[in-house]
Amino acid sequence: MYDLIGDIHGHASELVKLLAALGYSRHKGVYKHPERQAIFLGDFIDRGPQIRETLEIVRPMIDAGFALSVMGNHELNALAYHTPDPDKPGEYLRKHSDKNTKQ
Repeated sequence: MYDLIGDIHGHASELVKLLAALGYSRHKGVYKHPERQAIFLGDFIDRGPQIRETLEIVRPMIDAGFALSVMGNHELNALAYHTPDPDKPGEYLRKHSDKNTKQ
């Protein structure tokens, strides 16, 4: 069985509460469930104050095989923001507008 979890947006404290409510416990720094696997539906970053902490929870779960994940649009946008456009030297795949920079 799977637990589908999406739109964390840098709210690690809320993620910890959710994992506990779903029956996950932390062993050697990794959250796991005795019978289920988490599937994270992206949007780990942007908006919340605990982006690094969120990734420090999710990544070990994935590495240990206790979770799977798909990339969300916020991760895609962050990668595009930092990736040079191969067809337009000096530009990026995502424009560096004020709005995009704040994200």
